[in-house]
Amino acid sequence: LTCPEWSVYNMYQPYRFLMPVELEVLLMNVVGIIARACIKMYYCPRYLINNKHVGRIICIARTPFDYASPKKYAAINENIIELMRVQHKTCGTQNFGLGNWNKMKQLNNGGAVIADLVKKDEYLKDKNINVWTGDTLTTASVFYQIMDFPDIKELFFVGANGKIGNAVCQLLFKHRPDLKIRVLSRYQSMKHPNISYTENLSEMLDYEVVLVGKILPGRKYDQALKDSSTPGKTRLVLDYSVPFIPLHFRKHKQIRHIQIGLLESTNKQFLQGPFDVCMSHEQNHIYPCHACCILNTVIGRKTDETGEIELEDVERYWDIAESYGLKNRDISKLL
Repeated sequence: LTCPEWSVYNMYQPYRFLMPVELEVLLMNVVGIIARACIKMYYCPRYLINNKHVGRIICIARTPFDYASPKKYAAINENIIELMRVQHKTCGTQNFGLGNWNKMKQLNNGGAVIADLVKKDEYLKDKNINVWTGDTLTTASVFYQIMDFPDIKELFFVGANGKIGNAVCQLLFKHRPDLKIRVLSRYQSMKHPNISYTENLSEMLDYEVVLVGKILPGRKYDQALKDSSTPGKTRLVLDYSVPFIPLHFRKHKQIRHIQIGLLESTNKQFLQGPFDVCMSHEQNHIYPCHACCILNTVIGRKTDETGEIELEDVERYWDIAESYGLKNRDISKLL
């Protein structure tokens, strides 16, 4: 659960496990069951956008355990639709961004199912509702972060088969046609002469830079690397998965695990108020998907942003983000 008063994601500091992750997930499942007996959703404080619009994070009372159970997907999607009905009836809200796991491909095909449900809903279908994922700006953030490393000739990619990973790969090949990418996956979804696949995570040690867009338990990294007799080439693990869960490479002290896919808001007039609470990052920072939904509101977008990423929109949205004082967080001190 995520709310200002009591938060799994600690406000303005990295997420920390106090217990084994499996135990925390089970504990939160019990908390979620109890919570749903009393509430269907809960609200974070409002914040001001560009001195004109009001934004707010509203959460359905679901926990990671629910998103791991396909049998619950229909109920979760209905929870999202019900939230939209309530907000339109009480506030006239027309713009809705799907955060984190509420736009999983397995859950609703990256929000496309939600957009379809809106069009079929008796109440919402004529209310001009817009459904956004914000993944366009996440793609831009990750892409430009990698482009800041001009000497990268090859990288190891965990999570490349996701829609953001796929889009990032296409953009990288457009601007760096000689780049080689080794993808950790059994399923070979992308066909490109510079992409190869492996199921062996230990191969990451053959690459100086590892890009991560999928959460893997820390023990999987430990198991994969425990038998390595040499330090390996890896120096950076750049991770845009959400939530960002720090990894500790105890046998490989040279590896730095760094969060990317995170923006800093430098224009104090553009975003005012608690837009940045409960997201497991520093103050005045914001996830690109969240920021993209805010930008969609400001520019008056009247179409859905769901499903696959439109590559031609990526650079345009990055320019818009920069014009409002949003930029990739500075990771130079962490290198």
